[in-house]
Amino acid sequence: MLRSHAPRRRSRYAPQLCAFIAAFLLLLSISVLHSRISSSPLRLSLPFRSSPSSHPIPDSLFDDADNDAFDASSDDLIDELDDGVDEAGKGDKLSEEDELLHSDDDPDSEDLDLPHTGGLFWDHLLAVARRSFGKSSDPFVEEPLFPDSSKISFGSDDQPVDDDVRIKLDSITSIEDLMLMKPGSSRDSPLRSGWARWLEGKADFLRRDKMLRSNLELLNPKNHPLLQDPDGAGLASLTKGDRLMQRAIWKEIEVNPFGGAGTKRVERRKTLNLDAGKERRRRWGYFPGMDPYLPFSEFMERFLDSGKCGLRVFMVWNSPPWMYGVRHQRGLESLLHHHRDACVVVFSETMELDFFSSFVKEGFKIAVVMPNLDELLSDTPAQVFATLWYDWRKTKYYPIHYSELVRLAALYRYGGVYLDSDVVVLRSLASLQNFLAIENQIASLPVYSGTVMSFEKNSAFLMECLGEFYSTYDDTRLRWNGAELMTRVISRLTYKEGKSYGQLGVNIEPSFAFFPIGPHNITSYFAEAADEEERTKQDALFAKILNESMAFHFWNGITSALVPETNSLVEKLLNHHCLHCSDVL
Repeated sequence: MLRSHAPRRRSRYAPQLCAFIAAFLLLLSISVLHSRISSSPLRLSLPFRSSPSSHPIPDSLFDDADNDAFDASSDDLIDELDDGVDEAGKGDKLSEEDELLHSDDDPDSEDLDLPHTGGLFWDHLLAVARRSFGKSSDPFVEEPLFPDSSKISFGSDDQPVDDDVRIKLDSITSIEDLMLMKPGSSRDSPLRSGWARWLEGKADFLRRDKMLRSNLELLNPKNHPLLQDPDGAGLASLTKGDRLMQRAIWKEIEVNPFGGAGTKRVERRKTLNLDAGKERRRRWGYFPGMDPYLPFSEFMERFLDSGKCGLRVFMVWNSPPWMYGVRHQRGLESLLHHHRDACVVVFSETMELDFFSSFVKEGFKIAVVMPNLDELLSDTPAQVFATLWYDWRKTKYYPIHYSELVRLAALYRYGGVYLDSDVVVLRSLASLQNFLAIENQIASLPVYSGTVMSFEKNSAFLMECLGEFYSTYDDTRLRWNGAELMTRVISRLTYKEGKSYGQLGVNIEPSFAFFPIGPHNITSYFAEAADEEERTKQDALFAKILNESMAFHFWNGITSALVPETNSLVEKLLNHHCLHCSDVL
């Protein structure tokens, strides 16, 4: 059998012994700490915070006879204490981050603005030197290889803590460096080092790649649609990458319609609804008091044949509505000034139908109408353009050629006066019937213009023009289907067929009647007269225009970017018959 041992008895004084040992170790650590603190040279880092009566440090300092920093003379003890602190080390007394070291008149402060001088940096705001945050006062102590990345970025005085960041900021010498701009010289900005070359190379690659380059970049002013010439041809188009994305979106819409892939289409129960037919019909025009869902021809007949139209006037606007500025509005106001009972139809595919609601509220008859080419061109040689409209609108000069065709068709279908939007009416047009104006002369041959013209309904001359438009149409030439078309038709009928203007039913107005200032001189009259002699000439020309001209064409295609100066000739002509004169040009 195994022999059982008696249980080992614990000492009765074991807990007391452990407590004594712990207390002894604690006292030993406190004594070692006290001895190290008492022998540390940083005891007097802040002597001015202790009262003279309770601070025992001065006695221990002055008892040391071998210390060369203190002189047992009759000088003030406070000065001796300050000198002792300076001799103890300039870096050791900088235990706090915001303690001032030197003032402006300290001669030693000239060496403190160097990047690496004992961890000091120059504070430009207070003109003092400061110690770097977290830096050791001993210059021989090595900094850690991997500094702590969690340290704060700025101190309490909004100064960068990191030495590298502070040195880079101090190296900024020009506004170009501050704005991270690419310098013109060979040197590179210190803030751009390390990343600018890579980003510029990336941007250059994207710019050269035709797949990723886009002409619709809104941040580029050369391609921004709002900053382009409204009368110039648009150059922005979809790139190859844009078209691929467009096809992908279309394919996704075909697979998953707007209702969702799981949406089940349910046939709606047919009910008796008298307004359902009107909702499905298209709105071609709008005018208060008229049914907005009338067909195009019926709307035009009711608006023009109401018995209250003193003059029928047609205009065409194909540009965005925000481009219809005050100068275009001045042309409409001048027309309404001379013909308050005129019925004005503005054919437009871009304007809202109530765009001129402010004039309608004042009692004028103005309607924005969406042109219906099928009905406007019916029974004319140019009817084919209505069927080819979807392909025709993709051509380069479609907006201008479209305007040329619509004005001819509207005058032939309804009769009246056509005005360009950049024409200011100076006198009444009621006395003019079946007229064209000469724009200028080339080699003693007149060039006729369709900027302002008036013809009766079913005019034979307009039918000839529509036939010429169809037979000689060229979508690559700008003026071929406009002003040059009128010139070709008149030349063919007069010189080749020997017909007179009376036989053609056309009255020719002189150039000064509608074009008193030509396109080559118009820009100079947007500026105020420079001297008294020039002012006298402009005043004489202004009086002559008011007496002899019927209208004034300010050539918006050339002057769209110009603003007429106050007291200039153009400004006087634009505001001569204004209705809303408070609107600034």
